[in-house]
Amino acid sequence: MAKDAAAHAMGSVFLGPALRPGPAAAQAEALHQAYPQDFSAPEAAAQFLRSIHMPASFRWAFLNNGKSGTSSARRLLFELEFGVPLTAKWDVPGDINSDAIVHHMQGPAGILRPALVIPNGVARLESALRITTVRHPVDRALSGFDYLCRSHELRHGWFSADRLRMNAMVGFDWSRHPRTEQGFARFLHYVARIRAEAGSMSVDPHWRAQIENIRPAIFRPDLIGRVEDMPGFFAELATRLDRPLPEDNDRTASNQQDHRSERSALLSAANRAAIRELYAADFEWLGYDPEDR
Repeated sequence: MAKDAAAHAMGSVFLGPALRPGPAAAQAEALHQAYPQDFSAPEAAAQFLRSIHMPASFRWAFLNNGKSGTSSARRLLFELEFGVPLTAKWDVPGDINSDAIVHHMQGPAGILRPALVIPNGVARLESALRITTVRHPVDRALSGFDYLCRSHELRHGWFSADRLRMNAMVGFDWSRHPRTEQGFARFLHYVARIRAEAGSMSVDPHWRAQIENIRPAIFRPDLIGRVEDMPGFFAELATRLDRPLPEDNDRTASNQQDHRSERSALLSAANRAAIRELYAADFEWLGYDPEDR
């Protein structure tokens, strides 16, 4: 038994206290000063650093890019780091994600920590394998809209500010527009307005442009996993971390959604054009074809 336990002891967790608010704020301020064109205020830099999570080994850093297979990637990263699958269960209060536990590993358990609260967190990124995931912008926009509609159906606090603003700003009628072509059009118009009027960091990261989540000139990812080829990404990730790929690799797949049945109803020519314009930088950076979805 002891031998088996030792064989699995491949990683450690954060047991000491996280960086205190003052030094954490100083890290955000320094990043803001270094990249004022990317972060309009220190809080925007802090938000970015909160999205980057590292293990206590500091061997890798994962940047969460919402609605792009992050749950599956984080499950695999847990297994590669610790040598065992993530089997702990937790119905996280106040979280509508069906696999919420993987997004709370940076909590009190200390499995991961945001770069913001790691001493010299920005400097630590330089020597870590920097990882993120991306998704075809059409699929991601559909998934983001579905998530927003789900929060309304559950009468949940998540995205409540967005739902209220959509009601006021673009006339989104929550009694008849969810999961409709017209509602999707209003959603895309709302995202464009918030970005134009308040800046990209005011857009929720689940539907913010991926290039504005990842900031590739700052984070400089070493490995980008595409939702369209998760098996290939998983194999490359295991190789880069010098860990064996789990035999039952499919078990890491998490929180998957299929939007094919919605396409004909939501993806009008006008909505496709709106996606091309809203996420133009993503199409250019990632090389996705707007017409292949």
